[in-house]
Parts: sequence; structure tokens; C-alpha cells
Amino acid sequence: MKRSGFSMIELVFVIVILGVLAAVAVPRFVTTRTDAQVAMARSDIASVLKAIPARIFAENIDPTQSTPPGFSSWGEWMIDTGGLDRGRWQAGTGGGGVGGPGIAPLGNVVTQGGQNQTGACGHIIQLDTTTGNLVFDPNQISGVGGGGGNSGTFCKALKESYPSGSNRIIPLATTGAVKF
Repeated sequence: MKRSGFSMIELVFVIVILGVLAAVAVPRFVTTRTDAQVAMARSDIASVLKAIPARIFAENIDPTQSTPPGFSSWGEWMIDTGGLDRGRWQAGTGGGGVGGPGIAPLGNVVTQGGQNQTGACGHIIQLDTTTGNLVFDPNQISGVGGGGGNSGTFCKALKESYPSGSNRIIPLATTGAVKF
């Protein structure tokens, strides 16, 4: 009687080979996903840094106001102006000055318990309502809720994607603005 099946040893070898391939491939997929999230966040940042000054000047908005007309906070206004996905960005509602209203990218971060969850990486684009400057500071990237500590893979990768000295301060307040 002739058998046409696989022997136990052949099956074990196939399972071992699949295990090794999975051990190598899974970290690659995680890295690829994080790289894609970082690329989307960088694209969003570039778009926002161009859209905000354009809208400020086009609509003759005073960036030193406590809140923009028709919005509850400058963070909400920035998300609207940049056309950002609220699933990837969070609006801040802080007070005036540096560290005030801004927006923070959302990504996979690690909690203090070591569990992965979605959280903010810190308000890296802020509006200083005392001077009217738009401040981009990648050094503000931190972990969960902007509170520092154990940063997640996304937050760390986003911060590392910007070289030191990438900070930008864009003056938005103008004196003698043109009135139509």
C-alpha cells in the first residue's frame, strides 16, 4: 500500500520555516506601517504650515485674538484650515503664548503599563496669541497626551524624522493690514 501524504517530519519542517518567515516579516510590516504614518504626518504638517498663513492673510484674521471667528479654539481652526483628518490630529485648547493653542499628531504610543494605544504626541504646531506667531517645533513631540515619558514608535519616528534645527516661527500678525 502506497501513501501519498506528507510525513510528520516534513510537516514540522514546513511549520518551522513558516515560523521563521513570520518572525522576520511581522516587524517589517510594523515598521512599514509606522513609516507610512510618519510620511502622512509630515505631509499634513507641510500642508498646514502653508495653509494657515494663506488663510490668515486672505481672510485678514487677527492671530492675537483669543479665538478665531466661528470656532471654539485656534486648534479647531487649524485642523479645519489644513483639512486634517480628526482621526490623525488632535486640537489643543490651551491659553495664549507659546505652549498655547495648537494641534498634535495622533499615533500609536505606549502607555506606562506598556500597552499600545492611540494618543497625542504633543502640540508641535502652536499659535502664540501674544505675538501672533505660528510656531512649529518638532522638539515638542513626546509620548501619550504630550506628557513625555515612554514615547511610542510613531512619536519617536516622527521626532527622529526631523533634523535638529527644524523649528520654524512664522510671523502672522501684521501691522497696518489692508482693509477691503
